Amino acid sequence: MSDPAAPDWGKVIEKHAERVFRIAYRILGSVHDAEDVSQEVFTEAMAVHQSGPVRSWTGLMVRLATVRSIDRLRRDRRRPEPLPSMDVVSSAQQPDQQLIATELTTWLRAAIRSLPDQQAAIFSLAYFEQLSRNEIAAALDVSPETVSTTLYKARNKLSSQLAVVQGDQS
Repeated sequence: MSDPAAPDWGKVIEKHAERVFRIAYRILGSVHDAEDVSQEVFTEAMAVHQSGPVRSWTGLMVRLATVRSIDRLRRDRRRPEPLPSMDVVSSAQQPDQQLIATELTTWLRAAIRSLPDQQAAIFSLAYFEQLSRNEIAAALDVSPETVSTTLYKARNKLSSQLAVVQGDQS
């Protein structure tokens, strides 16, 4: 007889797979690594569920995806692998606009990967996943003030890097 409190894992995976992959990819910059981390996240989520009830599947998935991605990033910093569907390039853009958008996307990926791990994770969750300061704090088990301070530092570093790049192009 099956446990009535047991989740339908197919539905859990279907509901959270895209977000888990997106978080992992944006932190790691590698499709292969993001796929590996996604599998680790769902395996770990099953283990967490077996040890007790899960209050928020979304919160658990965001936290696991972020923490496992940071762990992977610390172990192995590889060059980003392009993911065409995530580029800001639109087929409706003119060729020069496409080139600029492609360069901007490439630069942003590299710039985010150059940030310290926690700054990259918080920046990605805030701007790409559009999580609130409190949601990020809960996902990473830090205070909302730490999120704000870390986000401020990440934005300043990215702004400084952009200023250097823009200065090189003048």
